[in-house]
Amino acid sequence: MENFITNGSNLPINYDKMERLLNPQMSDHYQMQFYGKYGQRIYTIKVGRKWVFMRSNSHKVRMPLEKFKVHAFLQWRREAMTHASSISYMETGKYSRAKGWWKHYGFDYNPKYFTYDASRLAW
Repeated sequence: MENFITNGSNLPINYDKMERLLNPQMSDHYQMQFYGKYGQRIYTIKVGRKWVFMRSNSHKVRMPLEKFKVHAFLQWRREAMTHASSISYMETGKYSRAKGWWKHYGFDYNPKYFTYDASRLAW
């Protein structure tokens, strides 16, 4: 289980997904569940030099790489916070996350303090 983060629990979170969302590389081509305009769907994602092409069964979108990086960061933040809360609940019976929980999920700082312009994220 080397591609999973477990934090000492039974609930793994995928390390490959973390790398794809936090550090998208040019010429990456993969499928993953992504929370998009029409809810969470399975998208085929192709990362280019300036653009990212996302395709699901219902629609397709071309967005700038910088905009995708923000969407991907927010997606990973949501999944990491949920995972950390569920681990905390299994251990203590409370949903509050431990101090420094973000260090186990590839963040350099608490992602709660990440600032972005929400008006420019619509796609």
